[in-house]
Amino acid sequence: VDIDWEFPVSGGMEDNTTRPTDRANLTKMLAELRRQLDQRGKIDGRAYLLTIAGPAGPETIKRFDLSAIHAHLDWINVMSYDLYGAW
Repeated sequence: VDIDWEFPVSGGMEDNTTRPTDRANLTKMLAELRRQLDQRGKIDGRAYLLTIAGPAGPETIKRFDLSAIHAHLDWINVMSYDLYGAW
């Protein structure tokens, strides 16, 4: 499962709904997904990967609690094409 929540907390298009609690909610969502994927894996004997499309820019990276979410993830794909913004 790959999660691509590019704009937690702020950013994106004007009609995006963002909240200050998005950072914590993203962490909680990933923890719950990890728990459920692991539980499913115990039932069917399969390994399930959990990945995200992660930030690269100095401002966007602040919107993610990387020190907390990395424990729940198998892989973080860094969106380096947005390192300094979209042109």
